[in-house]
Amino acid sequence: MRRFADTDVADIVDDGFVCFENRLRALPPELKRLVGRVEIPTDVGQALVDALRNGEQLFGVSDGSASNGAATHGWKLARRPKDPASIQGSGPVDGCNPTPFRAEMQGQLAVLIVSSLLVASRGIPKARIISLCDNKATLRRMAEHSKSLRVRDQLDSEVDLFLIYRTWMRKNHVQPVGCWVKGHQDRDKPLHEIAADGLLNIEVDKLATRAYDCKGTGCTELLDTVFTEEVYGVMIDGAKVTSKLKQCVIDRCGEDALRQYLLHKHKLSKGKMDGVNWAALACYLRSLSPPRRATQVKLQRNWIPTNSFLFHQQRIQCAKCPLCQTAEETAAHVHQCKAPVAKDFRHERFAQLVRELRGINTAPEIIQCWEIQLNSVSGDDVSAGVDGVCGPSDLRRLLGEARRHQSLLSWEGLVQGRMSVLWSRVQECHERWRRQETASHSRRRPWDVQVIRLLCEYNSALWNFRNDEVHGRTLQEERDRIRATVEAKVRNLYDRYPVLLARYPSVYSVPLEVRLQKPTLTLQMWLKQVLRQEHLTDIARQKAMMQKGSIERFLRPREAIQGGRAAGPFLRLEQQRAAGLAISRWCRWCLRYWSNVEKPRMGIGDPG
Repeated sequence: MRRFADTDVADIVDDGFVCFENRLRALPPELKRLVGRVEIPTDVGQALVDALRNGEQLFGVSDGSASNGAATHGWKLARRPKDPASIQGSGPVDGCNPTPFRAEMQGQLAVLIVSSLLVASRGIPKARIISLCDNKATLRRMAEHSKSLRVRDQLDSEVDLFLIYRTWMRKNHVQPVGCWVKGHQDRDKPLHEIAADGLLNIEVDKLATRAYDCKGTGCTELLDTVFTEEVYGVMIDGAKVTSKLKQCVIDRCGEDALRQYLLHKHKLSKGKMDGVNWAALACYLRSLSPPRRATQVKLQRNWIPTNSFLFHQQRIQCAKCPLCQTAEETAAHVHQCKAPVAKDFRHERFAQLVRELRGINTAPEIIQCWEIQLNSVSGDDVSAGVDGVCGPSDLRRLLGEARRHQSLLSWEGLVQGRMSVLWSRVQECHERWRRQETASHSRRRPWDVQVIRLLCEYNSALWNFRNDEVHGRTLQEERDRIRATVEAKVRNLYDRYPVLLARYPSVYSVPLEVRLQKPTLTLQMWLKQVLRQEHLTDIARQKAMMQKGSIERFLRPREAIQGGRAAGPFLRLEQQRAAGLAISRWCRWCLRYWSNVEKPRMGIGDPG
């Protein structure tokens, strides 16, 4: 944690009638960074001040933008759209992967700071402005400035900007009235049909977009400043955590254990670990709902209930694939199953994957390479050859490096989302070389994120098809198949007819026809109970065998008997008497044992 030296900006606002420009220059550097680059009109805001004194509307509009780990904001103080006397500004939003929410909040904070300095320089108390924003969550958050703070409020997202906003609101120079406006209205309507607030939002949106390339505004940097209002900050890897503080701390505490697990699970070394495009995979997983994300992660870690996995847990009796019935069903076998229905679906789904890859302008060389390698992994026929690779020498060189690197990472891992970072370089070379083809495709999300989504969906589709074939595609089909499986187990148990201890009811205490009329859940519970009774019966028999031993210990070999005859009639008589006593004891023990073992009779109290 880091603390910031206590400074106070109250003297900047309350020091008499200092001109507006001097107040801006006197701001601390960290607040100047938040406000960004300010453009002041020639009248230094006098027209805006006159509008406030005359009771006219004054709008404070802001907007934010975030893309590819960078973010910007734009804001404006104006009386109307295209106001020549407006004060406007824009700048970067600092932080590690700043969110659009932080960009929106920083824009609102910049409006508040600049408007407070403006009205304080003219001595206007409690000026009223209309604060426009196209993000309802930002307006709701800013409206909570009057509430008392609690300890848990320090864990909220972008709490540093909120605390600064709260401090400046307590100066009572400005009373903003939050108002939501729909953003990007120019996409659906012509400009002459858009209201004044919509036009103002369009203007600040252009300011935020231009801030990415505008000289003098800087670019997004790692935020390491702890503001006076927040007192302390949590730093991870040299950057202050501004959102999801609790989750970031948990992730950092479990990072070493998770890294060791991934290294062991996927047989990766430290160098291989750094070569996986984890950022794109994380971006794809964040876009999924929690249930789908959990399922996708299990598929990527091979934690799926294949027959091999269930057999290892002793939950089923056979580990073979339920479709082909020839090989053990593992996670890799799902991609290699030789059942006709599985092969047909795999070929059809792979052809769909190729079409989708072409739809996002994937390099033909990448598609051809993946088609060869993935078909080889699944054991299917390879229809394409490597001789068809064409393109500039740089592309062929990058393609070879990416193919070799992916071979080290494993091609099975490619469809599970562990894609090499070198494929992005091949795609960039393709886009530079084929500019006309690239321009015809719209790009809303990064290429690597879209590719990982398509590959993971292909992997998920194969597993879902297997489940549909085994368990049914509808709820009724699933119930019918479960019922058929349970009835088969019941019939098999009746054919086996296990002999249980006398205290347990006989399997035949209820006829088979009557038993099969019972509900599925009742039959499943009865099967589990009988298996448990069989296990306890085996334990009782083994215990009795250990205590009494076998009949062989009471019988003597022929050589010993013949030797006894030669020793004389008296010795033979003693041996015969001892053997007779031993045999009688063994017979009495057998009678006692079989009296405790179930006879083939009808039992009572059958729970089934």
